[in-house]
Amino acid sequence: MNFTVMGLWNEMGFVARAVVVVLIAMSMYSLAIAVERLVTFRRARVASAEFVKALAGVLVRPGNLGAARGLEEKFPGSPVARMAGAGVTEYDKAFDAAGAPVVNYDIVDAVVRAMERIRERELANLKRGLPLLATVSSSAPFVGLFGTVGGIITAFQKLADPAKGGGGIGTVSAGIAEALVTTAVGLGVAIIAVWFYNFFNARVDEMTVDMDETASEVADTVIKDGRANRGAGA
Repeated sequence: MNFTVMGLWNEMGFVARAVVVVLIAMSMYSLAIAVERLVTFRRARVASAEFVKALAGVLVRPGNLGAARGLEEKFPGSPVARMAGAGVTEYDKAFDAAGAPVVNYDIVDAVVRAMERIRERELANLKRGLPLLATVSSSAPFVGLFGTVGGIITAFQKLADPAKGGGGIGTVSAGIAEALVTTAVGLGVAIIAVWFYNFFNARVDEMTVDMDETASEVADTVIKDGRANRGAGA
């Protein structure tokens, strides 16, 4: 038996070949998702870091939160910018509706809830594709095992058929080698998918911390502006 890749492929039965094709398709789909997520996370990380610096420059001056309106438009790839921008926009709306430069805790709550809505949406966008990676990582070994079972059945059929070398150890070893190829491919696909899944989950956790810190800073600024405005009015 030829134990090269093409030799094993030529020796495989229909079930084993079908399983390998399915596993290759799963692997290619997982890699496509991984590349797309890598680009998305890199763009989000860079844009968010730049936005945080720009926002810090605006908030360093007390009572200057309104100047941050529209700042998120300069950083379209940043989920942190979109979340903070929603809070600033809500602050401006409440400020205009009140008709006076006073910020009460109802407005603070509205700002926090506006940022929370965008935060959940942005995190859902960042997690897009990760459930499929989890599915591939958990199911690929079983798909490969299915091919292995089919290959072993084929090997025993050859073992029982004298016309196909029945009884020879070469027949059994060749059949088992063919069968184990699908298991090896399935494990390889699963390992790669698990690595990418854990890597992207770690990046989502990091982005969640950045969003929470920025949201807290914006909320604190709204409260401080309200206290300053009330003091000025008094």
